[in-house]
Amino acid sequence: MAGDFLLVAALFLAVGLPAAAFPYRVSKLGERVDAIGSKTPKDEVEPAEWNVTLTRFVGVFMSALGVAYLFA
Repeated sequence: MAGDFLLVAALFLAVGLPAAAFPYRVSKLGERVDAIGSKTPKDEVEPAEWNVTLTRFVGVFMSALGVAYLFA
């Protein structure tokens, strides 16, 4: 039971911390994946400002959930 909480906490922190710390890079990666099959070269895609902000918010939220699971 305690191992499950640690696994969930590690998963939330592994995804949330990079998204909170480097939201532009994570958003740009998502845009590059979305550009697959498009005529726009992957080097020319840029994430919108709202996407970067949303990525940071979700990253902070997931990190907080990870910390909550660590101390639960």
